[in-house]
Amino acid sequence: MGRYYYHRKATADESCRLKMSDLKKDGMLSGCVSGTRVWTSSRTGKTTNIIGLAVDVTNEPHAKLTYTVTDKQGNKTDYDYEVSLLTTPCYYGGVRYWFGCPHCGRRIGTLYLAPGDVYFKCRHCNNLSYRSRSRSGIELWGHIGRQIESLRGQIKRWTWRSRPTRKARRLQTLERKAGILGSQAITQLDRLRAKF
Repeated sequence: MGRYYYHRKATADESCRLKMSDLKKDGMLSGCVSGTRVWTSSRTGKTTNIIGLAVDVTNEPHAKLTYTVTDKQGNKTDYDYEVSLLTTPCYYGGVRYWFGCPHCGRRIGTLYLAPGDVYFKCRHCNNLSYRSRSRSGIELWGHIGRQIESLRGQIKRWTWRSRPTRKARRLQTLERKAGILGSQAITQLDRLRAKF
């Protein structure tokens, strides 16, 4: 009889991220600027990666990444390469900067260093998912329950001109989802009880 293993995709939340919005907020998109980025793991809270970063937007826009990756055997390997920066014009003047994925060339706003990988790539090239997409039914039921409680506290007016408000409609939708997930959970529990 064969064994079945549950394979979970790596998520964007547990990957090292380099966001263009953070570079803009820190003023690194003006001239030739260098600095470092520190990434802290969302699961463990430990600082795992320190990335040296040099951004040059004067002649040929690019970002130079410098970092060290340690493999499972403890061997350290240094990486030093450039990532192109692409631009799009803004409606009221100026330009908006994007990363060009080093693997596929796609224009993206965030680069990811997936667990076990050595190069920064886009989410699609790293085959990353989001944590919210891999929730089980019970986790999703709990999450929707928290959303319902939060939304109930925010609603001040339930109707406007004899129609439900946007928040009231959202609450009704969430309550329907919670009801469906609750009935599915009860059905699964009944099946388990029948087996034992």
